[in-house]
Parts: sequence; structure tokens; C-alpha cells
Amino acid sequence: MTQTQVNSVLFDPGYAQHTTILSIGVEYLYAQINQFKNLGQRKMKFKMTYPQILKMANNNVGFCLGSLLWAVYIKSLGDNIAIEGNPCLGGTYEEAETVEEVDYSINFFTQIKKDAKYYLGQDYQINPQYIKILELYKEFLTLNFSFVNTKTTGDVKLPSGFKIPDEASLEKIHAKIQEVISTGKLLEMLPLLDLVYEG
Repeated sequence: MTQTQVNSVLFDPGYAQHTTILSIGVEYLYAQINQFKNLGQRKMKFKMTYPQILKMANNNVGFCLGSLLWAVYIKSLGDNIAIEGNPCLGGTYEEAETVEEVDYSINFFTQIKKDAKYYLGQDYQINPQYIKILELYKEFLTLNFSFVNTKTTGDVKLPSGFKIPDEASLEKIHAKIQEVISTGKLLEMLPLLDLVYEG
């Protein structure tokens, strides 16, 4: 890969514009569903909201995957490259607070399964790869102490099982990251996990 020497990289290459904080978004949607006292009306509202709930949960997984892929990519550029736009820098690390949203996301897939059965009579199958990605992201957050001290690419730690792949794979990862930033279809990065993770 013929890389141009860079002096800095972004903390977020552009994923955040396509995601929301899952717990807040879900709370809002469920408040709309639960405003109806009649079960039939709640079922109808859930049916209308279900695609949006799935999209939020899936985009959340895509964001976590994208963050891991971006970390691998920027680590491949060298250890002394400044990271710009880190909103966590200088903050205080609290492990419970750091993992709270990821734990919520993991548990929410069980909630989707229950609610799809209850409201729609459908069997929602939890994708085990989604749960694995969320668990890896949780490890990534704790290894890096929620990025409160992350100033350069050398400060970024990858979870166990991750590797820097060959140049052709890195080019593929970078191209796909740029594509999904434009389209917002973050889960399209899913096939790239095998290029960087051997766990």
C-alpha cells in the first residue's frame, strides 16, 4: 500500500453522524409504544416502530465494528500520529460508566427477541456475531480507559485477537469505511471483521 505520510488522523472518521445513543433512542420509541393502554394499539405501534428499532440496534453494532476497524487502520499508519477530535481526552475514566451503554446494547438484543415474540408473534434470531462485536468493543473501551489519555495512534490498544492485516486488506478496509460514511450503512463493514480479527 502506498501510503502518504500523515501527521494526524480523526478520532471518528464520520460514523457518529449515522448513530444515536441506543438507550436514549429506545427509551423514546418505547415511550411512544407504551402511551397506549390497549394491547392491540401497542401491538400496532410496535409493528410500525419495529423496523426503526432494528435499524438503531444494527447501526449501533455497525458503529462499534467501525470503531474497531478504524483503530486497526490508524494503528497501521504508525505509532506517533496525532489523533484529532477526541472528545474523551482529559476526561475521567469510570469503568462502570464506560461499559454501561455497551452492556445495554448487548442486553437489548434479548429484549428485541422477547418483544418481537410478544407483539408480533415473530421469532427474532439474535446474530451471535453482533454480540461478539459488542463484547470486543467493550474490551476495546476498557483497554483504552475510554480514551481519556489517547493522544496518538501509539496510545490505542487493540483487543486480543486483533492484528494489523496486509496492505491490500488495509486498502479494502479504508475504502469500505469511506463508503459507509457516505451511505450510512455501517453493517456493510461486517465481512471486514475477518480481515483483522482471529479470535
